[in-house]
Amino acid sequence: MKLISGSSNQQLANQLAETLGIEQIPVEISHFGNGEKRVWIKEVVKGENIALVQSFSDPTDEHIIEFLLISDALERLGARHVNAIIPWMGYSLQDKVFREGEPIAAKVVANLVSNSYIKRAIVLDLHNTSTPGFFSVPTMHLSAIKLFVEYAKENFNLTQTVVASPDFGGLKRARVFADLLETELVNIDKERNVTTGEVSAVSVTGGSVAGKAVLLFDDCVVSGSTVMEAAKLLKKQGAESVHFLVTHGLFVGDSAQKLETSEVDSIVTTNSIFHSKKSDKIHTLNLAPLLAEELSDWM
Repeated sequence: MKLISGSSNQQLANQLAETLGIEQIPVEISHFGNGEKRVWIKEVVKGENIALVQSFSDPTDEHIIEFLLISDALERLGARHVNAIIPWMGYSLQDKVFREGEPIAAKVVANLVSNSYIKRAIVLDLHNTSTPGFFSVPTMHLSAIKLFVEYAKENFNLTQTVVASPDFGGLKRARVFADLLETELVNIDKERNVTTGEVSAVSVTGGSVAGKAVLLFDDCVVSGSTVMEAAKLLKKQGAESVHFLVTHGLFVGDSAQKLETSEVDSIVTTNSIFHSKKSDKIHTLNLAPLLAEELSDWM
């Protein structure tokens, strides 16, 4: 097997290639004068089994087009198999229709991937566990939860720790995490102002957080507003510290800076999305060993 990467997450691709001990195929990615992407694979790949790494992160549309162009180029060069590794699947949060006239964007992206020269795909901690069903190629849905379990066991006194979900939607996910850690689970109730649309955390149910470290656990963070509100409430309820563990850190706009000055004591995320700059509060877990374990069966 050889590995090739788009431009979205070259650092993770490097770590994955090193972990697997495989060669990376050089690819030149540039733009034509009219703004269109230009892809050029500089190596013979005929008959090769290829792992194609690309996070569909911001700029999402560009990175999806890159992925499709690389896949097509690999097919034309005679690659035997192309296995897609998509650490973050852009548009995956748009997995249902809320208003008449809207698309199911996650399905559209899954169709694009499935209809390219992809034989299998790996995705990670999708918001909706049904989303892999949108793909028409074999799709492995991995979870980074064991990385967070290992981190929590190494860094917290679990007898003085509770797990919480930032909102009701993530309660099932947080319950699995709490069970693996054998800790108590609490829930944060929220309310939304119907006029302004602002969300505020109003109460903690299911147990006491006084004097304890609280681990907020979720699949992704976009702006961080829900987490910051939750941390504020937990501190008022007597929590000694609040730590946010999340697989995908989108950190849109100035959210990383806002989290830096918030009541959140630390943020633990993965390298599913590359950020050149991040808050000093953020610690990043490496996905390469997890992805390599799955890929090793395909080599």
